[in-house]
Amino acid sequence: MSDLLVTLQTLDDTAIVTLNRPEKLNALNLELVSALRDTLLAVANDARLRLVIIRGAGRSFCSGLDLDMMAAEGMPPEFYPVQEEAFRLIETMNKLVVAAIHGYCLGGGVQLAIACDLRIASDDTVLALPAINEGLFPGMAPYRLPRLIGLGLARRYIYTGDPIPLDLAHQIGLIDWIIPARSFEDELEKLLQKLRAVPFTAAIHGKQLMANAFDQSFSAAYHDSLWRLEQCLSSDDVARARALWMERKQSRTAQRP
Repeated sequence: MSDLLVTLQTLDDTAIVTLNRPEKLNALNLELVSALRDTLLAVANDARLRLVIIRGAGRSFCSGLDLDMMAAEGMPPEFYPVQEEAFRLIETMNKLVVAAIHGYCLGGGVQLAIACDLRIASDDTVLALPAINEGLFPGMAPYRLPRLIGLGLARRYIYTGDPIPLDLAHQIGLIDWIIPARSFEDELEKLLQKLRAVPFTAAIHGKQLMANAFDQSFSAAYHDSLWRLEQCLSSDDVARARALWMERKQSRTAQRP
């Protein structure tokens, strides 16, 4: 397995994880999903990191399941479990994970993207879940996608494999931001700067509460929230926010006649 199939770059509190199989439009084979799983495990265990960006090298984010692999040998028995281990790491790690999408985002690419907390897409992005055309269902997308966009639309695009119009994807929350391809890198960096300023403790506890939003009773979620609230209240972020509020209040008082 080549580590070069997934590259990892870290800068301060940010990790950039890049699928690096551009000659295959970052199609997913066993070697790539294994490298992705191992890389994400290292990222999840690195307490210095707060923000994770997942990207694709070359012309596309990820074109989904490697159909050359399927034609030659079928799906290796390890492929699906390892793929889902990787996607589940994204959902459970105490980091904010952002998919930076461009070009083709098909099948497993969509599955990877919807496991992330947020999705930023270039306006040249092509979205679809075409697994049905190969006689397959799209992994755990039938579980994740209805929670994100609703059951009706999930059924439509999983059953037909039709492309999902990018504007519609934005309207229904499948994509959070659409950025012009010509200015993608500059606008992406502006958004990342905004996310780096988000109070981290509150964001991660919010992530974990939302992860259980469809599965817990209100009572269970409420009791889970109590200790999380205490963690937030004792954080440096709340201390800073309180101090800033007092400064603003004193400034307004001093300006009054």
